[in-house]
Amino acid sequence: MIIFIILLVSQLVTIEDLGDFWGNILNIQQGTLSRWEYFGCTWISMWAVSFIGSIFLANIGMSFSSTRTLEYYLAYGFLYVLITFIHLSGFLRRCNDACLSKWYALVFLVPGIGHILAFIVALMPTGFGSPY
Repeated sequence: MIIFIILLVSQLVTIEDLGDFWGNILNIQQGTLSRWEYFGCTWISMWAVSFIGSIFLANIGMSFSSTRTLEYYLAYGFLYVLITFIHLSGFLRRCNDACLSKWYALVFLVPGIGHILAFIVALMPTGFGSPY
């Protein structure tokens, strides 16, 4: 959380960057994200969604009973899909910027390994590879 505040305060990632990130969330064919935008926008968005979702899930879990209900699991599944979509969208746009193939997204879906790959791709400079 502190890293994201530093990114915003130091103007490496601005509120306009976050607006552009969310405005182009479905633009994975042509859209690009620089390194700072990827780190800042993708991770800030995922943190915010997971924080709000966790509060919502805590309220659902507490309001019914001590056992978790179907509504809890459905809400948790929706939250997981939303966070995965945000990260995958940012990853694909970062691949566009680094001139890498979007097939790397298949490895991204493997837990653990995908996050390591996402971090490595995030560090690559613009126009690093060949898209083919």
